[in-house]
Amino acid sequence: MPPRILVVVLLAACSYPISATVADERLDRYREAGLADGDADRGRLLFESEKLACHKCHSSDGKQKLAGPALHTIGDKYTEQQLTQSILEPSAAIHPDYATLIVTLNDGRSFSGVLQDRTAEELTLFDNTGSTHKISILEIDSQDPSRTSLMPANLPELIEPDQFTDLIAYLRSLRQTDTQRHPGLPRKIQPISSAIRLEPFHPEGMRFDHPVWMIAKPGEPDTYLVVEQQQRKVWQLRETETGMLKTLFADLSDEAITGQFEGVMCLAFHPDFLRNGKYYVNYHVREDGVFSPVIAERVAAPNRSRDAGGRSRRILKIDQPTELHWGGMLAFGPDGYLYIGAGDGGPQEDPRGHGQDLSSLMGKILRIDVDKSSSDKAYGIPATNPFPNTDGVRPEIWAYGFRMPWRFSWDTETHDLWVGDIGQYLFEEVSIARVGENHGWNVYEGFTPFSDRYRRDSESFTPPIISYPRKEGVSVTGGYVYRGNRSPSFAGAYLFSDFESKRIWALTQEGRQLTKVRQIGNSPEKPASFAIAPDGELFLIGYEGTIYRVILDDAVFE
Repeated sequence: MPPRILVVVLLAACSYPISATVADERLDRYREAGLADGDADRGRLLFESEKLACHKCHSSDGKQKLAGPALHTIGDKYTEQQLTQSILEPSAAIHPDYATLIVTLNDGRSFSGVLQDRTAEELTLFDNTGSTHKISILEIDSQDPSRTSLMPANLPELIEPDQFTDLIAYLRSLRQTDTQRHPGLPRKIQPISSAIRLEPFHPEGMRFDHPVWMIAKPGEPDTYLVVEQQQRKVWQLRETETGMLKTLFADLSDEAITGQFEGVMCLAFHPDFLRNGKYYVNYHVREDGVFSPVIAERVAAPNRSRDAGGRSRRILKIDQPTELHWGGMLAFGPDGYLYIGAGDGGPQEDPRGHGQDLSSLMGKILRIDVDKSSSDKAYGIPATNPFPNTDGVRPEIWAYGFRMPWRFSWDTETHDLWVGDIGQYLFEEVSIARVGENHGWNVYEGFTPFSDRYRRDSESFTPPIISYPRKEGVSVTGGYVYRGNRSPSFAGAYLFSDFESKRIWALTQEGRQLTKVRQIGNSPEKPASFAIAPDGELFLIGYEGTIYRVILDDAVFE
C-alpha cells in the first residue's frame, strides 16, 4: 500500500495484566458504551491512572516518544467506532509502525517491544512498561515480528462500561490545535457546490485485489496495466467495443514478498517500450533478514501482450533498517530518466536522519539512467544530477528531505514535479520538487519545525505548496495536474486525495504558493493512487478493488 496504506493501532501498550478472552456479549456492551456521550475530564483521570497506566506508553501532548503512538491529535483522526475497536481488539489490525518485535538473545533471554531505533551496532526497543532496552546486534540470535499487540485486550475487566464511555470521550477531545498561520496551511478546506462523480471503469466481476497503481499502455489506446500489491500480479485491462477484457500480464509472486503493506508497488514503461519491450517495477524483498525495496527491469513478450517470463534484472536495491516508509514510486520523467521515490526507512521520526543524510538513498527522490551502466552499478548517473561527483554523497540523489513520497507526477504542460509526501504526527504535504532541493524532513514536518538534530548550518529548505492537518486526513495520495479538455475550470488544478479520510481535493498555485484549494468529492474506497489517460482525463484507484473514472464534467472548480 500505500502509503500508509494504514489503519494505525491507536493504543499500542498499557501495563495491566492479560486475562482470558472476554465474552462477545460483554464486548458488545462496551462497543455500545463507546458510542455514548461521556465526560472527557473523568476519562482523562482514567487515562492517567495507575490502574490503566496508559500514559506510560502514550503521550497525550505529543512531547514524548513512547512505545505507542502519540495521541494528541487522535480525536481528529478517528471516530468513536474506530477508537473502540482499537482498544477492545488491539491485535485485530496492527500497523507496522507500532508492531511488536520479539528479540531473542544468544543466551536465551528475550525482549518484546516496539522498535525505536536500529543502527549497525544496536537496536532499541520500547516495552509495555515505558522502559527502553538497548540491545547489541552481536548478542541477537533472532528477531521475529509478533501478530499480537503489546496492548492486552482485557480493558473490560478493569473498568465499567460508563467509565469506558468517559475514556473514549477523552480521546475524542484530543485534537490538533489551530494556532499556526500560513497561506499553505488552510484552516478549513471548503467544498465546491457540486461534487465530482466517480464511475466504475470496469464491471463488478473484474474487481482487483488491493490495486495500488494503473498506467496507460504505450501504443494501445484504451489499454492499461493494473498492479495488485499483495497478490503481486499485473493485469492488463482493455476497453473494447464488446466490453472490458482483463488478462494477466505478469506474476511477480516468485520474486516479491507480500504482506499487509509489502508487495509490488508501482510500474513504469521504458520511453522506448514499443521497440525494446522494457518496463520497470518497484517491489519488496526480505533477504538475510533485511527488508529492501527493489527496482527491477523486466521485458514484455515480442507482441507486448504479456510479460516474457524469467527472472527480473535488478537495477537497484535499497536496504532499510525497518520495513517502514519505503516510498513506493517510480516513473520516467520528461527527460527520459527514471525517478524513484525512496522513503526514510523508519522507524518513526527518522531517528537516523536519513532524510537529511546525503550518503544515504533513503528519504530521497533518486534519478538514474537505465540505458547506461558502470562497473559497479546496473545504471548510469545523469550528468545533470546535483551531486554526480561529490565525496560522501550518493550521486543518484535528485532531491532530498522526504519522509514517504508515495506518489509523484509531472505536469504535462510545465513539467513541474508534484510530490505527495506522507507526514509524521501532524501534517500531510504536497510539494513541487526541483533538482537539488531539500524538502525539510525531519527538520520540518510541513511548515512546522520538527527537530534540530540533523539541521545543518546554512541549509535552505523548500516548503510545500500545501500542508493539511489531521482533521482533513492522515495519509496523502498524490495525483495529477489536470490538463484534459472536458472540464476547463479544472485546467491547471492539481487533484489529490487522502487514503484514510477518502477526501478528494483540487488546488492551484502560483510561484509555488497556494492560491486556492477546494474539496471536490469523496471516494467510495480508499484512494491508493490516481492514473492518467492519454487524453489527460483521470482515474482513481480504490484500494478495495475498484478503478474509477474521475468525471469532472458537471463540477466547477470555484
